[in-house]
Amino acid sequence: MNLKVIAYVLSRLQFFVTFSMGVPFVAALLWGEECAMDFAGTILVSLGVSVYFYNKGRLEHENLTLREGIAITGIAWFLIPVVSALPFLASHQLNLVDSLFESFSGLTCTGGSVISDLDVVPRSLILWRGVTHWVGGLGIIVLFIALFPQPGSGAARMFNAEGAGPSESRVVPRIKETANALLIMYVAFSLVLVTLLLLCGLSLFDSVNLAMSAVATGGFATTNGSAGDFNSLPVELVLIVFMLIGGGNFGLYFLGWKRGYRHILKDTEFRVYMAMFLLATPLVALNLINGLGLGAAEALRYGAFQMASIMTSTGLSTCNFDQWPAFSQYCIIIAMLTGGCAGSTAGGMKLSRVIILWKMVGTIIQEKLHPNSIARVRMEDQSQSSTVVFRVARFFFLYVMIALVAACFFNFDGLPVVDSIMLGLSCMGNMGVAFGAAYTFYDLPDMTKIVCCLCMVIGRLEIFTFLAMLQPGFWKRDSNW
Repeated sequence: MNLKVIAYVLSRLQFFVTFSMGVPFVAALLWGEECAMDFAGTILVSLGVSVYFYNKGRLEHENLTLREGIAITGIAWFLIPVVSALPFLASHQLNLVDSLFESFSGLTCTGGSVISDLDVVPRSLILWRGVTHWVGGLGIIVLFIALFPQPGSGAARMFNAEGAGPSESRVVPRIKETANALLIMYVAFSLVLVTLLLLCGLSLFDSVNLAMSAVATGGFATTNGSAGDFNSLPVELVLIVFMLIGGGNFGLYFLGWKRGYRHILKDTEFRVYMAMFLLATPLVALNLINGLGLGAAEALRYGAFQMASIMTSTGLSTCNFDQWPAFSQYCIIIAMLTGGCAGSTAGGMKLSRVIILWKMVGTIIQEKLHPNSIARVRMEDQSQSSTVVFRVARFFFLYVMIALVAACFFNFDGLPVVDSIMLGLSCMGNMGVAFGAAYTFYDLPDMTKIVCCLCMVIGRLEIFTFLAMLQPGFWKRDSNW
């Protein structure tokens, strides 16, 4: 492992984040907010971190090794949220722990907030929350590969280490072209959503922030009541559509644009994804009618928005679902576990993994009934290799176990058992929603918030990148990786 190469790449990543801080800084100057100088100070600190790594590093080779790619991705996902927390801390709006939580939650697109009253927060800080969502949604590494002219031939190592899904498939063969295609779609969806929200009557500030939140499937809003404060059916319908788009496979969208929309409709994961939404929404609506006495139109409106928000791990809300009947909450829990599609900005386990696990159970039953037969897990008319199937099974085991270990800590720190489990699953799946005592994140104990930050990053890196860095041999120079 070449530490100088790692330092060099980290310097460029940190410079990109420094540039991102310029957006709220300029906004603060235009709006005449006092926190403009706070942003100026944090920009200098971020730039200093970038310069420090640049001086320590040197690009001796572009073909990164596996360890170097994992190390860069893993370190970046801890370093950048820490530096990104400085605007919250410098403005004296949040203490150190809460600043870190807000930053980690933003960049991992978890969307859980510890700010109890957004009305007293400067608009530039609210904008910075949205920027962290937008940058973290597509991925720090993906944006870096797309925007920097020569990311290096080893960029594929970083791309795969940050990738979302059971396989490492790409939209096009060259990694930079893949990153460029994803970025173009990401920007296009964001701009279209901003335009539609403006047409729905929202201000430019609300439109931009909600667009960054919805497309990145984050959850940060501009008001205390989230999307419900706008009380606008057109706004909610537009957000539902784009939250569902954000929870779909961006690579599939690109192929659909190249080969026709039928290519999207033939995809098994996308069909299951839409079927779940279309099935869960009326069931939740019926339960709300029976359990809360709501009218049919109101129940369908609440059910559709919340199921789209939870399935895609966005976390925007139009009502207090913590008060919903048990069946509706059960549907929310299922949506929290499955998450969106592979290759999306959504969190959760990803539906492709759930489908593979389901089919794996079918092959086991087939083998029991017909011991001499050879049963294979098939998806998209292709037989999945044993490597992919075992990788999915290992991921599922680790995902649940880490969430339960975190829940044990939360329970030890004072939260009820069920609320602790839900919080563990929420942070691992980058959901930003929980129940009971964890419904409002700002009431959580400080140590619980720190563990939540760790779970957010582990979930965003999809476990294995983080666990690889914990191996003692990973950091040894003479290790045979």
